[in-house]
Amino acid sequence: MKKLFALTMILCLVLTSASAVTYDTEDSNVLLGVGGSFVYARDNKGVLRVWGDNQFGQLGKGHVSQSLKINEFKTKSTELDVSQLVDIVTASDYSFMLMEDGSVWGAGNNSYLPLTVKSGKYSTHVRTQLPEVPVAMATGFGHAMMLTENGEVYAWGRNSEYQVGNGKRKHVQEPYKVDVQNIVQIACGGKFSIALDAEGQLWGWGDNEHFQISPEKKTTIPTPIMINTGDIDIAYIDACGGSIVLLDTEGTLWTWGRNDFHQLGYYTKGKPTKEPQAVPLPLPVTYVAAYSSQTYAILEDGSMWSWGNNSYGQLGQGFRSSSTEGVLPGKCWDSDVVLVQGGSLFCVAMLEDGTVLTAGISKFGQLGEGNSQSKYTLLPNGMDLIVD
Repeated sequence: MKKLFALTMILCLVLTSASAVTYDTEDSNVLLGVGGSFVYARDNKGVLRVWGDNQFGQLGKGHVSQSLKINEFKTKSTELDVSQLVDIVTASDYSFMLMEDGSVWGAGNNSYLPLTVKSGKYSTHVRTQLPEVPVAMATGFGHAMMLTENGEVYAWGRNSEYQVGNGKRKHVQEPYKVDVQNIVQIACGGKFSIALDAEGQLWGWGDNEHFQISPEKKTTIPTPIMINTGDIDIAYIDACGGSIVLLDTEGTLWTWGRNDFHQLGYYTKGKPTKEPQAVPLPLPVTYVAAYSSQTYAILEDGSMWSWGNNSYGQLGQGFRSSSTEGVLPGKCWDSDVVLVQGGSLFCVAMLEDGTVLTAGISKFGQLGEGNSQSKYTLLPNGMDLIVD
């Protein structure tokens, strides 16, 4: 699992709050992107598959038809060459594909203009008009950000809580250059944004209802301000609905913000935490993923731990209620867990041998089992992402 921690550090520029996660194999690499109620997964042979909700065309198949089955990705766009796919950035009901030539293609719900085009909904991929080639992207609930090679950040889309960072509250179609410099990582919460600069300073703007950006007052933050993280030597940043997650260079996990479902990993009687606190875990964390109101962590021994909202068993622990004790003990399988991503009310994980595990709600077939039956325990769904 030390290899995975090193991998996390190498990929810090492309792992964002809703971006796909990558696992290197001898042949190629595996790509897993989990959105609100849908999934993109590429195996080590380069075959891309999609499943789950498609009511806004977020699966990019050229239609909005629903299917409970896992399907190989196909598109009618002659310009989109899936063999050139570098990354997939998923959101609640839209998605982006990043290609080797620097182009970005978006699909899904465009109500808040995250696809950078003037239209309501798209059922197939359209080229997203970006000012520069992104090295990373992140998505929130209707807004998006990109990071450039020279450390600049652009944001656009939903802006009801100043999450674009331009000091206004009007939705933004054309990417706006945010007033931060030398940025190395970005992440989006539901209605706020954060960015880590090269000096280790964290910046934030947008919704501050749960004091995740500033402990001073419960208000919105129109433009970027520095977030006080003390002496934490930050290795990786993430965010979910109303809270922030940091992983430091020693493998300690730090969280603060909204905690009504105990998504911070410790008990506060449902009240938010105004500054970073360490999550009590028995071993160093090698990987963390936060989405909505739940958090998943892979520890040094290959076990996966989870906490937060569990209304549909999306923590994969075998029951359907949130824990009031903080973190839930990790489950062990025949192989180490190497990837995990959470969706709105479900999660997807992968073992070292390529076995895909799913748990939670399956209203749209997002568990990949060909039916709409929910399950509370993280178990194999019959799919492997590492094939001979």
